[in-house]
Amino acid sequence: MGEHRDMKALRRPAVLIAGMTAALLAVQAVYMKAVLLHVGSWGQAWALSALFALIFGGAMAALACLERPKAGKLAAAGGFLAAMMLARVAMLDFETADYVSFLSGWLDVFREGDFSTLAENVGDYNLLYQYYLLLVAKLPLQDLYLIKWLSVVFDYVLALVMMRAARHFAGERAALPVLMLTLALPTVLLDGACWGQCDTVYVSLIVLSLLLLETDRPCGSAAALAVAFAFKLQTIFFFPVVLLGLIHKKYRPRHALVFALAYLATTIPALLAGRSLLDALSVYASQSMGQYYDRLTYNAPNLYLFFPMLVFSNSQEFIWMRYIKGIDSKGTSPYLTEELMPALQNAALYACIVLTLLVVIYWLLHAREIMPDMTLEFALFFAIFLPFVMPKIHERYFFLADMLSVLVAARRADRRFMPLLVVGASLMSYVPYLMRQRPIDERFLALAMLAALVIVARDLLVQMRAHRAALAKGGAQA
Repeated sequence: MGEHRDMKALRRPAVLIAGMTAALLAVQAVYMKAVLLHVGSWGQAWALSALFALIFGGAMAALACLERPKAGKLAAAGGFLAAMMLARVAMLDFETADYVSFLSGWLDVFREGDFSTLAENVGDYNLLYQYYLLLVAKLPLQDLYLIKWLSVVFDYVLALVMMRAARHFAGERAALPVLMLTLALPTVLLDGACWGQCDTVYVSLIVLSLLLLETDRPCGSAAALAVAFAFKLQTIFFFPVVLLGLIHKKYRPRHALVFALAYLATTIPALLAGRSLLDALSVYASQSMGQYYDRLTYNAPNLYLFFPMLVFSNSQEFIWMRYIKGIDSKGTSPYLTEELMPALQNAALYACIVLTLLVVIYWLLHAREIMPDMTLEFALFFAIFLPFVMPKIHERYFFLADMLSVLVAARRADRRFMPLLVVGASLMSYVPYLMRQRPIDERFLALAMLAALVIVARDLLVQMRAHRAALAKGGAQA
């Protein structure tokens, strides 16, 4: 009898999930056939709809297995997840300059070639994304939709990982709300389904790495971090947490081998295609040295919004720029020249390196005062600090900070406003690129991000001071 009840309890969520997935499949297919520009037949509509319905069904199954909600709560969550999927499907036709100028051209190269195309670097993404682009180029569906499909997959993966992280950091009651909030965050919606970027991929893996580290599974944490790094160089924003993990002995030196082996595993298809190991490992070096020389920031809400782009440098508010060496101080239009900008970028980079080293050294000198339960705030600090002080940063590079600010808000009731600062600044920084408008002075966005940085730094220092006092008291008693 008990076994029969267990089977019945398992069958009910499965029937509910199957029914909701089938309904979503039908609704999406009708919408895609009627509205999407690159869906020409019912066969394409059903095939594309099936791909997106599969994401929904998989996310629902994972939710049911991980959280085991009651039928009513599962149905309500399913309705919300379905609505979020439809919102994403509605943005599939949106094309950005990234797709038109770069991705479509790279896909043409893969479309004309074969597996051996991986022997050469196509585009400026690392290898894992190039493998996916090769697959997309060979499929019969519209490549723009398939590029966005991967991003939407990881929107839901990110939401599930954030749910589990919220459960760990803030308790069971925070889990489902954080899942729903993550899917509804405007930066998550715009980054993937609208923009076609893959920031949810590496950030979901970083949050997973953090969760595995916090739950004493360092091998899995190191492997997840390696795969994240294989997707995006911006994973380095999390590397100070690795140093903290070594200090707290959550990581051991042997876990560096796990990281290295997992990263090397991602190069295997390229090596089989004929690419040299050195070339496969040097993608990021080529990325960082070969592009973006016209300004100090690319809409990112960071320090360099207080410095002008070339086209703004002769305006009255930047009159002080004429005193920089290399600019004609007597000229009526003291432009920053294209020849001078790389020098300013390099100077900013060197200053950033020195400042980062000073901050890291400070934390190392006070490592004894940083407790393991401060890891989340520590990660948020560097997720804001590093892109805030680094030059040539894009608006999307605060995406990790967006997610960690949500977890901090879930954990601390007195920090519920943190996502308003961080996600709000991130969202408004997307507008100039996606909508070609600047509705707000972007320096206010930099100030909002700076305020978030100051608050999280203060929180860390207060906790360190309290622990220092506890250590001193304990020593005195001893």
